[in-house]
Amino acid sequence: MQVKQQRIDSLLHIVSKTHIPADRLAAYNELYNEYLAFNFDSTMTYVAKAEEIVTNSDSYDDIAQVKIHRALSLATSGHFSHAVSILEGIDSKRLSVSIREEYYAACEWTYGVWAEYSDKHTIAPEFTAKSLLYLDSLINVTDKKTAEYSYRIAEKSLREKKYDDAELNYLAVLERVPLNSRLYAQAAYALALTYKELGNKAKYKEWLINAAISDQMTPLKENLALQQLALFLKTEEGDLPRANYYLKIALDDAIFYNNRLRMLEIAEKIPEITNVYQDTIERNNKHLKIYILLIGLLLIFIGVAVLYIRRQHKNVSKSRDKLEELNKKQNELNLRLSQTNKTREQYVSLFMDLCAAYIEKLNRFPMILKLKVKQLSDVNSVADKYVRPTETETKEMFFNFDSAFLRLYPDYINQFNSLLQEDKQISPKKGELLNTDLRIYALVRMGITDSNKIATLLFLSPQTIFNHRTQVRNRAIRRDSFENDVMEICPVISE
Repeated sequence: MQVKQQRIDSLLHIVSKTHIPADRLAAYNELYNEYLAFNFDSTMTYVAKAEEIVTNSDSYDDIAQVKIHRALSLATSGHFSHAVSILEGIDSKRLSVSIREEYYAACEWTYGVWAEYSDKHTIAPEFTAKSLLYLDSLINVTDKKTAEYSYRIAEKSLREKKYDDAELNYLAVLERVPLNSRLYAQAAYALALTYKELGNKAKYKEWLINAAISDQMTPLKENLALQQLALFLKTEEGDLPRANYYLKIALDDAIFYNNRLRMLEIAEKIPEITNVYQDTIERNNKHLKIYILLIGLLLIFIGVAVLYIRRQHKNVSKSRDKLEELNKKQNELNLRLSQTNKTREQYVSLFMDLCAAYIEKLNRFPMILKLKVKQLSDVNSVADKYVRPTETETKEMFFNFDSAFLRLYPDYINQFNSLLQEDKQISPKKGELLNTDLRIYALVRMGITDSNKIATLLFLSPQTIFNHRTQVRNRAIRRDSFENDVMEICPVISE
């Protein structure tokens, strides 16, 4: 409805901005198309405005087109004789091909719908025959490449009871037009009628639903599909609430459109559902008496059950006391486990502090030797060989640290990345357990926050450690509290 209103507002804006008769006439014709199966009063309003413009026009096409629009509007709302009177006053031989197509379509529609509302044995056959004649004329002036041509061929096949041909052509139309178009709604409804004639109830229901959906999406207020779907749900599936709901929507739409025939048609169908409701109520009353007797018996059973439950309640109370005692013991064990975890963290942190102090001493060892030994070249070579760790030893140390840390905190990488922005998360390369950034913050998680100590443990300069910490902090979701957040991850150490 909102989308349709936007289209209408856009056309009204064009009308308000132009004083060129041709442009205003085109806009009024478009407004007619928007309102044709939507609101009868508005349709007639814009037809009247278009008539004012073409009153003094020299174009017979323009004059005839407006008359066709008025006739089709009247026919759609049930004023068939008025519509036919207007259409008979148009000389089809003077019309261009496109307007002649509109003319034949209006005639075919008017007589076809009039036949539906006429006595099937007396008047309807005459109107049906005229509708078929105009349908043949309409097919002759329709472009064979269009979806409209396939639809009109399908309509002819359906009326001639060639149901297989009708099915193929309706499906061809539905493949070419969008769901939110009137042609889709018409073709879907006609295809449903085709399947009804073929005795395929499942397909009949399916395409009534598709047609009803299309009516709502277009949106159209001249919606017959929803009425037929309601009757199908009532008679075939006994779904009275949904059937009643759909009929109510169809009636609201008919009132919105101001279609008196549709209102009467729906009003005739509502009592059918009401009568079924009445029968249902009577059956329910009979069932209610039976239920009351059953409820009496159930009350007796419940009285016995209450006595039994009271006895069981005492037993449950005893079990509850035991359970509370067990829960208390479990809480004590959990507290002790938590304290054990904290103690283990403190030991690991102390171990890493000792490592840092030891490595610092080793790094200072060559300097001390240089001060106290005269043969410096020998000292340097000895220090490099026996004091400073080799690259292999460094990698082994990092591997042992990474393995031990990930055993303590197996979910560390995932929880650490949860603190970073989604597109800036950190993952170790293939063959690594942790990379430098993850290793630095592993030490921070263990309480080693001093950059000098971290630099010593990782054999890097303090400035390098500072740069890494700054870069990772800039990736964080909460930069200011990032390192405190790191201290809070992985609260429970895995056994």
